[in-house]
Parts: sequence; structure tokens; C-alpha cells
Amino acid sequence: MKRAIVTPAVSADAAAVTELLGAVESSLYGQASLSQADLEDEWSDLDLEHNTQVVRDGDRIVGYGSTHERGEVYRAEGYVHPDALGRGIGTLIATGLERNAALRGARRIQNSVFEVDPAARRLLESLGYGAVRVFRELRIELDAPPPAPGWPEGMRAEPFDPDRDAFEFHAAQQEAFADHWDYAPRDFDSWSKSHLGSERFDPALWCVVRTDNEIVAGTICTADTFGGGWVQVLFTRRPWRRRGAGAALLDDSFGRFWERGERSVGLGVDAASDTGAFRLYERAGMTPALGWVMYEKKLRAAT
Repeated sequence: MKRAIVTPAVSADAAAVTELLGAVESSLYGQASLSQADLEDEWSDLDLEHNTQVVRDGDRIVGYGSTHERGEVYRAEGYVHPDALGRGIGTLIATGLERNAALRGARRIQNSVFEVDPAARRLLESLGYGAVRVFRELRIELDAPPPAPGWPEGMRAEPFDPDRDAFEFHAAQQEAFADHWDYAPRDFDSWSKSHLGSERFDPALWCVVRTDNEIVAGTICTADTFGGGWVQVLFTRRPWRRRGAGAALLDDSFGRFWERGERSVGLGVDAASDTGAFRLYERAGMTPALGWVMYEKKLRAAT
């Protein structure tokens, strides 16, 4: 590559970026589940001009990076096509993402790379990053109808009604996630745009759990995401944890996906979460499919 051209991504790049991401995942794990629809759904929540970059080699995209704004910390990810490794593209992407984040006021940047990619890990370490967390995608292949959920005494599951439940559901989820590692709260408008405004929003795949008239737990699920059913969010508010609500919510999600014809179900989880989520999912028969190491670096204020 004689000269790298770095530009923001545009919507017309979606197919090429999907191909790149699939090539990276396949080279490391032997298969890929990301679809163009998955990427476009992520892009619908991004400002492409300010939060993405692609590296072009002529008419071909050989590198891609993106950042997600989370207050003073930005979360980033970068990828280089396996055919273009060893040309400095990874460094170009990582430093470009840092620079853009600093210019927009970030004080820290977190960059995730695949757990089984030692070259990417060495690159970030050489740039002054330190590993801070491991996240995993867990998955289960359903070969029979899952058991009906056993709701704890005093709890009942209800369908999600956006008009009735949206504000309270958002507040309950934010409260439940407040004690998660490095969690950044989301205001209702941002949350609503991502979930209720998504083309994949299907209230029949959500679950609301109440005790008396109060929401204490719930799930947000989408179909046809990353190759199957996807549990985007599963939460139980702290006072109601360790009563079996999490296991019941998981069985409920499996049942909803089974009825839709989805046989592969996945979710993402913090491997070190002190809520016991990782152990809960393993007990339900889910096993790791992918893994990411999150690295972090402090940024100097842009001048």
C-alpha cells in the first residue's frame, strides 16, 4: 500500500466494512456471524462523520475503526483486513481514534480487541494501553423447546407496552446497571432511539417483570441479530437479585426465540461481573463463542 487514505465511513461502505469484519472474525474463529444488517443497526446509533474511520487502499477498504461516546471515556474498536496486516494500518487506526476522541473531550479511551489476537494486543500495549476487562459472547444452540420459566414467588411477567412501560422500564434498567463496571448512564431519549426507534424493535421479544406495581427485572431481545436471537439486555434490580429472576428471564427469552424459529441464541457478558451473570449463563447451557480484551489509556487534553 503506497499511501493510506483515511476518511469517515459513509453508508455506502457498509457492505465492504461487513466483509472486512467478517474476514477478521473468520481468520481468528473460523466463522463469522456479523451481517450487514447488524452493522447498519450499529451505525444508526453513530455519527459516522465523527465516530468512524475507514482506511482505503485504492477502491478497497482494508481498515475500519469506530468510537462510542460515553462522557469522558470513549469506547473504540479497530480492525485490519487479514490480507493487509503488517503495513502499519492498525497503528494508524488506533492513533486516529485516540486523536478524534481527545478532540471531542475524552479523557480516557477504551479499545477492545479479540482475545485470541495476540498481535492486536501487543499493538495496544506498545501504544501505552493496559488491559482492564474481558468480555465474552456466550451462545446456546437450542435443540428442543426450552423449559417454561419458573418465576419467583411474588413476581409476574407481563408483555412490554411502550406507551405504558417505556419510562419506568428505562429507569429500572439504569438503576440495575448502575453498579456494573464503568457503566455510563443513558438518558431516556438516547435509550429510546437505540431500542424503541430501531428497525429491530419488537415488543413481543421484550419481557417486563413486576412485583405489585413495580418493575423489578426485564429483558430486551432482538431476532435475526448476529446470526440468531440476541439478548441485548437482561437485568434485575439489586433488592430482587438472587431469587431466581435471572434464570427465569433467560428461560423466557429462550422460549420466545424458539417460538420465532431461532435456534441459536447469544448475548454479551462481562466475564468479571460481580452480579454472577457469567455463572448464571453457563448454568443455563451457554458457552463462550467469542472473547474481547478491553484495554484502556488516559488521553491528554487536545490542544
